[in-house]
Amino acid sequence: MAAMYQWYQIMICLLKFDFFCFTGVTMQLLIVVLQKNSAEFGVTIAAIPVVLILLILCGIAVQREIKWIMSISLVMMLAALSYLYKLVRFYEPSSRDQYETTRATLTTFTIVAFLLLFATFAVGLRCFADFNKGLLSSKVNAMPTRPSKIHSAESKMNNMSQQTSFYAAGAPVAPRISIE
Repeated sequence: MAAMYQWYQIMICLLKFDFFCFTGVTMQLLIVVLQKNSAEFGVTIAAIPVVLILLILCGIAVQREIKWIMSISLVMMLAALSYLYKLVRFYEPSSRDQYETTRATLTTFTIVAFLLLFATFAVGLRCFADFNKGLLSSKVNAMPTRPSKIHSAESKMNNMSQQTSFYAAGAPVAPRISIE
């Protein structure tokens, strides 16, 4: 169970990193490089909601173990890996001048984004294999109990030397594996 939860947490973390890298590459392209009247500008603008929906749906699918949404997300991740063609465009002779000022940064962000998306796909497959094995029910049904306060502030002041803990009684806290 702990290993499944660990992979789940890694997946959520990778989705957040994917969002950061995608935003970095897209903003650099839109603000610094692309002209508003080019087709590439339109394709880049159209990719923004698609990728955001992909990341959000993937997070929901992993969290709630919804197989069909996760399947769609994994297929879309494979399609998004084709975004590596942008890296080729940075170095093509026909578009070399267009990316002159930002080529190094865009190359770095694109490679990191590609590697993160590939890792997200691999971890997503692992999480998909763990669906319906009990992680969802342990996350949803874990009911922690909180200790009750047995001493008032006055009794705490009166018994300061005798009291070792402000919280002394109550039901034990059940182990939890969710930090959400």
